[in-house]
Formats: sequence, structure tokens, C-alpha cells
Amino acid sequence: MAFKLNDRVKESSATTGTGTFTLGGAVSGFESFSAGIGGGNTTYYCIFETGTNNFEVGFGTLNGGASTLARTNIISSSNSDAAVNFAGATEVFCTVPGAKISLPTPEEYGSSSAPKIITVKVGTKTTAHPYSGQGSSSAYFLDGLESPAITFSGADSSYKYYYRFDISDSSNSGHPFRFYLDAAKSTAYTTGVTTSGSGGSSGDYTQIAVDANTPNILYYQCSSHSLMGNFANTISNNINGNLTVGSQLIMPDVTSGKILIGDGTSYQESAVSGDATIASGGALTLANSGVSAASYTNSSITVDAKGRVTAASNGSAGASAGFAVAMAIAL
Repeated sequence: MAFKLNDRVKESSATTGTGTFTLGGAVSGFESFSAGIGGGNTTYYCIFETGTNNFEVGFGTLNGGASTLARTNIISSSNSDAAVNFAGATEVFCTVPGAKISLPTPEEYGSSSAPKIITVKVGTKTTAHPYSGQGSSSAYFLDGLESPAITFSGADSSYKYYYRFDISDSSNSGHPFRFYLDAAKSTAYTTGVTTSGSGGSSGDYTQIAVDANTPNILYYQCSSHSLMGNFANTISNNINGNLTVGSQLIMPDVTSGKILIGDGTSYQESAVSGDATIASGGALTLANSGVSAASYTNSSITVDAKGRVTAASNGSAGASAGFAVAMAIAL
């Protein structure tokens, strides 16, 4: 099961009442729910009763054969937003409810068993592509749009948001859809990413599970050809690239916590009530009240009583080949 939307999906129905609708076949000029949405999937629907003002918009669930549509959740209706008791011939079609526009970037949850499906096809790159004139002459089209910039949701590691890129269309053959940390594909991103096939065959897909630790920028690209895709943004704790601060980096005033540098074990120091102690033994202390220092020396760093810091790579004070004096703090 997955959530899907599609254009020009409409069927007639003779079902009355407030229950599940039996779909009666595509209206002329439209696709059936089976062709446009697929059996077992969920979608937004609208039902209207011919010749009346009766209507209902909701979130519906198709059975395995897409011959019936269960009215899972009513969003709005002519019956004070409750289920409508339809009495005559109706038409049922796929729609986008107003809430999808009025809410700030709403995103339906996609679980591992019911991921959000994005259909991927490969076509000829046009001037609308962000990398027009560069790399491959081919481009990925996501749900019909040429390599759009997209946004992922997902924060809770226990309830990741799952996105499945359906690459089963024959146009994907020879164009494996993958994720990278850069557009040039120097570093592949594989955490939470699962694949089935390489594209172009039934059942092929690339899926990603997104949470707060997914990098804030990922690039979707073909592993065999350059610059066919674009990028995806995620609101994330993981900054993929350099962090530039406009004026000041302000750290919270905490009663406990650590500043971690490097791998988080080579250097870590508690920050208590706004004070930070740098260098073991308390040789240099930066506090709200000012800077204080005590003489301190180890094999590679010296802090004197005036807070001057010198470092060396070979254990001697001063500078040596490949290592310069790092800083000096004068009181």
C-alpha cells in the first residue's frame, strides 16, 4: 500500500449510502483508479452526485483490484464535513484538497510498509533542467516533472518517513537512481537507502528512510551518467557541508553538556553555566567573568600565566615543520 495522486482519474458509480463505493468504470476521456492509482493504494478523492449539490472530499483506500474505494477519512462535504448519504448516480475522481495548498508544506506519512511513491522516468534533458548543457543529455522526470528540487520530511528515528522512487519504467534501463552527498557523485549516500534492481524492470525501486540525521542536502543522480538529477532538502540535524555563521555563534547556557570536536572522543569539554575550560588541568579558563590562566605544559602545548598558547608537533615549544603557532591570548 502507498499514497498516490494522479491526473484525470475518474469513474462512475451507482453506489448509494455512506459506505464503500463500488467503482463502475472510467468516464470517457479519463483513466480508471486501477490504471491511475493502483490497487491497494490510498489517494484523495471527490464524490459528487449528478444533478445535485451533494459532494464529499476525503482520503480513500482502494481494494487490491481497485474496484472499490473505502471512504477512510472525510475532509469536507456538503453534509457539514460528515459522510454524505448519496441517493443517486455519482462520479468519483482523484483530487487535491484545499488543505494541501493552505497548510504550510503538508506531507503525508509514508511508512516502510506504505511508502510515498514517486514515479521516475528518463527522458531528454531540456533547457528547464538545472544542469542544462552539462553532463548527460538525459534527465530524470519525477511524477512527470523534469528533475525538480524536492523536500523530504522525517524527524523521529522510530518513525522514519519512507520515500520509494519507482524506477520500473523501461526508460530507466541503464540509469540506476542513487543518492550522493554532492552533485558530482564523489561520495555515495547509502544510510537508510535500499534498492531493488537497477532500473527498467518490474519491481525495481530505490527507497530512502528519512529522519533527523539524514543530511540536509542530498543529490539524486544516475550512478552511470553525470548530472541527470537534482537535489533534495531535509530539515535535519546533519549539516552536509561547511557551516557559515553570519555574525555570532551563540551556544546555550546549560548546566551540563559537552562541546565535541572531531570524532567526539579526541576532545570534549563540559560547558557549565556559560563557562568553558580549555586544556586539561584548568590551564586556560574562559568564563563570564573574564579569562584566567595558570602555567601548564605537556608534550605539545604550553599555556603560560598570561594565557599565551604555543604548540609544537614534536614536543618542543614554538613552531616546527608542518605546524605553526596556533594562537596567542594576551591579557
